[in-house]
Amino acid sequence: MGVDKGSLYISLVMYCILGFLIIVPVMSVFYDSITWQGSLTLDHYKRFFDSPYLRECLLNSLWVATACVFFASLIGVPMAYLLGRFDLPARNLLTSLATLPLIMPPFVGALSFKFLFGRHGTINLLLMDYLGFKEPINFIYGLHGVVLITSLHLYPLVMLNVMTSLSRIDPALEEAAGNMGARSFHVFRTITFPLLMPGFAAGALLIFTWAFTDLGTPMIIGSPAFNLLAPQAFFAIKELYEDVIRLGVVMCVVMVSLSLVALAGMRKYVGLRQYAVAAVTSKVQVKKLSPVMRFVALGVCIIIVLVSLLPHAGIFMGAFGKVWSFTPFPQGFTLENFRRVLIDAPMYLNNSLRYSGIATAIGMALGAILAYVLVRKTLPGKDLLDGIATLPLALPGVVLATGYLRAFRNPLPILNFDLLSTWLVIPLALTARKIPYTLRSSYASLQQIHVSLEEASMNLGATRIKTFFRITLPLMALGLLAGGMLGFISSITELSCSWLLSLPGMGWEPMTVGIMIYSQTGIFGQSAAMGAILILIVGIGVAVTNRLVGARVGAVFGG
Repeated sequence: MGVDKGSLYISLVMYCILGFLIIVPVMSVFYDSITWQGSLTLDHYKRFFDSPYLRECLLNSLWVATACVFFASLIGVPMAYLLGRFDLPARNLLTSLATLPLIMPPFVGALSFKFLFGRHGTINLLLMDYLGFKEPINFIYGLHGVVLITSLHLYPLVMLNVMTSLSRIDPALEEAAGNMGARSFHVFRTITFPLLMPGFAAGALLIFTWAFTDLGTPMIIGSPAFNLLAPQAFFAIKELYEDVIRLGVVMCVVMVSLSLVALAGMRKYVGLRQYAVAAVTSKVQVKKLSPVMRFVALGVCIIIVLVSLLPHAGIFMGAFGKVWSFTPFPQGFTLENFRRVLIDAPMYLNNSLRYSGIATAIGMALGAILAYVLVRKTLPGKDLLDGIATLPLALPGVVLATGYLRAFRNPLPILNFDLLSTWLVIPLALTARKIPYTLRSSYASLQQIHVSLEEASMNLGATRIKTFFRITLPLMALGLLAGGMLGFISSITELSCSWLLSLPGMGWEPMTVGIMIYSQTGIFGQSAAMGAILILIVGIGVAVTNRLVGARVGAVFGG
């Protein structure tokens, strides 16, 4: 279908909406980083790079992100290979269990680790009570704790992407190398792993950007984990003094820039390396192991799964625990924490459902229209429209929230409406962050619908709009619903945007912010109860999404 006035008008409207939701806030961050009192300046960047402490925070963030990639890969790649290539007992069950860490928001996992591995947590108390340790071991307080928690949370991203790549490798290539005398490890190093690089690179990129910009985990752990760029940007943006806020804006620019560099560098690396196979099999060839090696491989997989699921156990014990202080385990169990969260303070859950519901509804509408324009229409600047819509995937939540605070600090012109004075700013920011989910799923669904169906409808006299609502939209409904569910899941677990945009005392805080508030005030039972509710909501959402798209549990996070 060619260009028509209706499509041009729709694309212009989409440009205006995306410009308001994404471009204006992002450009405000960049603009405020190079201006002061109306004049161009680089003084804010000079102050940032002249500060030994902020340089240390930047280096710490890079170190944490790199270490998370390393350790998550150290877990995820062997898990993918063992579960994907060898005939292990309960292989499918272990694969599903290994993806469960992804349904827990990382800061909720950090809260659970404080229950289990804190100075007076379960493990330290057991060591001191039964093994004679005199002092508690510092398992988590510091940058090493951020790396530990984040790696255990994110290793399924590497595992899922590597397993997908593994399923596309022709086993004949490895068999040929083995027939020529190459040992198993040599075959893996020279044949298998290079062919896995696209999937591995995708997972590694997701982990690097996530760990580099993560706010929740270091905020739960506390000092000295504050010595990272995201927490420092958060603290600076919440300051009252403009010169300190501008430093926070510079930190946001640095985070975005390095995230984009990592994305571009990884894509270029993968693009330059041509990985081709002679044939692609639809099913991975499962190999048999000797009884001893089978036992060892199964043991490794079980240990990794059990350790990675410890946070889930900890958060549910904390949620149901009556008293859990200076004791290895809760002193009795109760539903009181849930009662206080759901009955005495329902505001947090109500806000989460409201914000996520609004963001999902708007995101699904925009995603469906954008996908239709991008797939079905030939328009000038179509690639630019696609790029703007997918840009939020590379934007940390702190950066986008800062953009909203800077762009809309004055009432909107013409409308004379102060966006920051109403809770609507939060679902709008969440919509901007989650548009890529509905767009990509709608895009994929629309590509599978043959254009002849729409042409037949219009040949019979139906208008384009009627054809879209009667033919196209019902056919792409499953993909759109799957993308909407993913958007809902990621919206309800989002922390940084909601925290920065919630005005104190207004009652705007969703559950994610409520968890932080309760944990920082020492009310751990209620914070654990809210974390458990979040896990259940996300788990149900993942199950529904998998039912819609027929994917393996957790695989929806791997793309």
